[in-house]
Formats: sequence, C-alpha cells, structure tokens
Amino acid sequence: MKRTIALPLLLITFMCGCTKESTEKQPIPSFIQGAKVASFASSSRNGTTEESLPIGSNLTFYSQGGIQAEEKEFSYNGTSWESDVQTEWEDTPQKTTVTAFCPPLYRDQHNFYQDGQLRDQLMAQGEYAYKESIILSFRHLFAQILFKVSHSLNQQISQIEFTPSVSVSGISPETGEITYQHTVSSLCMDKEQEGIYSFLIPPASQSIHIRIHTTTGSIHESTLETYPFQAGYTYTCPLKLSGEAQGISTVEDFIAFTYLINGESYGKRSLEEFGKKTGEKMTYYLNEDLTFTPEEAARVQMIGKYGFGSTTQKKAFNDIFDGQGHSLNNLRFEQPVDGSYYAGLFSGISATGVVRNLILSQAVYDKEEDTKKAAFLAGINLGEINHCILRDCTVENLRDDGEFGNISSRNEGIIANCQLHNIKFKNEVKVGSGITRYHYGKIINCAVNNCQFKKTSIGGGLICNIIKNGEIQNCYVSGNISQCYAICQQVQENNIIRCCFYPQSYTKAPIGNDYKSAPSDSLLKYGSQQAITEENLPKVLNQWISDSGKRLFPNLSFNTWEQGETLPAILVSP
Repeated sequence: MKRTIALPLLLITFMCGCTKESTEKQPIPSFIQGAKVASFASSSRNGTTEESLPIGSNLTFYSQGGIQAEEKEFSYNGTSWESDVQTEWEDTPQKTTVTAFCPPLYRDQHNFYQDGQLRDQLMAQGEYAYKESIILSFRHLFAQILFKVSHSLNQQISQIEFTPSVSVSGISPETGEITYQHTVSSLCMDKEQEGIYSFLIPPASQSIHIRIHTTTGSIHESTLETYPFQAGYTYTCPLKLSGEAQGISTVEDFIAFTYLINGESYGKRSLEEFGKKTGEKMTYYLNEDLTFTPEEAARVQMIGKYGFGSTTQKKAFNDIFDGQGHSLNNLRFEQPVDGSYYAGLFSGISATGVVRNLILSQAVYDKEEDTKKAAFLAGINLGEINHCILRDCTVENLRDDGEFGNISSRNEGIIANCQLHNIKFKNEVKVGSGITRYHYGKIINCAVNNCQFKKTSIGGGLICNIIKNGEIQNCYVSGNISQCYAICQQVQENNIIRCCFYPQSYTKAPIGNDYKSAPSDSLLKYGSQQAITEENLPKVLNQWISDSGKRLFPNLSFNTWEQGETLPAILVSP
C-alpha cells in the first residue's frame, strides 16, 4: 500500500526596508545521502515498494563513534543532506553508528500526537565503516491500521472513536526504541463517505476499543482483541453490524477458523462468525484476499485429519467452503504431519464436502519428511472441488517417495472447472503430477498451464499420474512438460478420457501406455497447423459444455472459456 509522506512546510517571511547583503549561513555540502522510504507492507514481507522523500525534507541526526553528532539538523536538497554546520569523521579511525529521524525527533520531545493522531515517524539506522559514505534508508516506526466499515453501518455513522490501549510516551534517539503508556484519550473521526478509517498505532501488543455514534443517537461499541502489531505494516479490520453477512475477512479470522473447524477453541471466537447454515451443512465464506507472513502461515492448522491406514482417524471436511473468488496468498506448508495422514490445506474433503471458488497463490510446500501423500489444496478428495485455481506455487522439497498432487494427492470425487498455472518443482522429484497423483474419480473442464515439471526423474502426467476407473473430460494442457506426459502416465481399467487437448509441439505420446478404448475425440492436438488452433480452442471447449457436459453432468455448473492474453484458453465465471 503506497503512502504519501506529508511533511510540514514552514514559511517564514522577513519584512524590512532594505538590505545590502544576506547574512544567512549557506548550507555546507555533506557526504550523507539517501532518501528512500520503505512503504507500509500489506500483511506480507514480499513486494515492499519504496518511495523517496521530497526535496526540503528535514531530519535530526544522531551518531556515535567515528562521527559525533547530537540532534544535528539536516535538509534534503534532492541529492544529499546538508547542514549549516560541517559534519566530519573523527581523526581516530573507527566505525560509526547512525540514527536519523524524519521529520525531526528531539531528545526532549514528549508529544508524538497531533489532533489526537499519532504522527508518521520515519527512522534510518545503520553502522558504517570509517569514512564510508552514509546512505540513509528509512522505515516507518509505527504500524498502520485500516478499518473498513460496511456500507450499511457507515450510512448510520455520525462520528467514530478509536481508543488503542497503549500510546507512545518516548522514543530513544540512539536506538529508536519506543516506550509506552496506557492510553487515556480517544481518536475521534467524522464520517468518511468511503467507509475507510485509517490511522497509525504503536507497534505493540494492544487492543482497540471502538465506539460508533449514529445519526439516530444510538451507540455501537466493540473491541478489537489484543493483537501483536508490527512496525511498517498495514492491518485491515472489517467493521459491520451484527447480522450482516458472516465470513472470513482477515488473516486472524482464517487462523481462528482452522482451529475452530478442527474442534479446538480459539479465544472467544465461534464458527458461526464465518458462515451460515444451508440445509444440513454450514457454508463458510472467504470475504477478502488474504496474504500471510511466514509467522502467520505457521499458525494455520491443517483442516481435518484423514488417515490412510485402517487404524487412523477419518476426520474430513464435511461442509462447504466458498472462497467467493478470493485468494489465500503466501501459505507455507512446512508444519510436521503424522506420516499416516493425508496432508494439504484440507487433509480430506468428505463425500459431502465442497471447496469452491478459491485461489491459492504463491504457496510453498517444503517438507522432506513426514507424510508422503500430500497436496496444496486437499490430501484426499472424496467430494467436490470446483472452480479452484493454484497460481505461482512452488514445491521446494518433497519425500523421495512422495505422492504429491497439486490440487489433491488422491482424487475419488470430482474436480471441475479448476486450473493450475505456473507450478514448479524447485528440486528434483521422482514423479511430477499435475492436478492429482492418483485419480479414481472425475476431472472435468480443467486446465494445466505453464507448469515446470522438468525436474522429474521418472516422469508423470500434467493431469494425473495414474488413472483407474476414472474420467477426464474437456481438459487442456500447455507448457514445457519435459519427461512428463501431457495427460497421464499410466492408464488402468475402465476409464473415460474424452476431448482432452495438448499442443501440437508435444512429440511425446499424451499417455504413457496404450489407451486401447480411445474414441476419435479422445486425445487431440491443437496449434497453428491443426484444425483446432489456439484461436478456436475456447470455442471447442465451450461446445463440449453445451452438448456433452450438460447432458452428462446436469447438476454441475460449468465455467466457460475465453482466449487469454498469453494462454489459448482461460476459465471465466458461469
């Protein structure tokens, strides 16, 4: 999230009759440079952008060792920081420790608030060798919180008060260490038409009390429970009326959901916050795109515990999880799992369970030990996975005998309208499996694009590794397959493989062994020299949906296809 840094501009006007010459001191050039500022990060340590301080910005400079400075003031001229007093290295060769604050921070400063709001404070800190150029790089000392108020609630607001449980009482010029005190005053804000209320808070574990005054004179009160806020991060918190649409709206919500769905307590939270009853099932909703830090990802529990041994638990997800087209970003699969259980975000999806409309982006699987039956989304699928996308995910390490499938290690249910894009194995694995490793169910209307399975020692398949008593219909693949087969490595017993498309550039057979009952529309190439081209592939896929798809699967909603900017076909919503 980009942030514009506003610095106070002091205008001084001198009025006099006449002068012969200026008596002002001219700035002395300095070897101190650097004006980059790391922007507030949106709940992720990846992709932080930088901004530059404007010309005319001021700072206070503190240093010890090779440069001695106490509260020295500098101004930025667009290239370097200049002062009217020379800054020099001492004669004795020694390193220097530097701390700089913009806007200026003074040793005897006690007030860090303006109109009740904590002012943005930037700090640059570093250690430099003797006579090395000083290059300052700034970061935000405080955290930012952003409350998104629902439209229904915001229409009623006349004023809103926020009271963090702690406030800033001091900042050490040498270290930037912050001292705190208990908050006694509130920050009051008038209604914002967009329903977004943001302000800075100390980087500390704290709660925030919220008091909402409405136009009718009523008052709504709530408290954001104690949370460990970190400097330089933006935290988003939704506010809504009781009874408004439930769902998972924050990283903390999702972590709480994974505990509660497994039957474990999580503070005073309840599953009812995240979904609603639909018939005999609960439907849980993801309301926002969520991005996880490594520490947050480590707190996410695997949902369910489905074992593949006769003596192990068979605890699978029985309800509906609806991602509503939102994504879970930067999940990391590193936590140990008992070797006798399937592993994934969901250990198992039951025959009545449904996971739909969910995107996993930039997930990382990194486990050389524990379970060998694993996937990003579901260890085993007995139910329905519909309209789910895996994008830019990486398998870093895997057991030598790992049975990894990206959407599911073992599929006995239905996987429909799903897409893999840019999945890669960082280190060599024995078998590369695209959608699933073992396929005993149905894979319908799916695509695998640009997956890098080069580092496979004995091959694999972009759709699956082994199919037995299964179906694969109306799917297409693209990308560099190397040793993998376009569709499947091994075909066993009573399968239906129809209308599956792979690029004409693939010279390798699409299936690793003979598919003896292959009809004429089973495995088809597409490309510029074929009757089926990259331009008309979406039309061909959609024709199957209109004809065979609706007839064979009357209860299944299909996503249709259109040509993408760089792909022959991409799925779009119904």
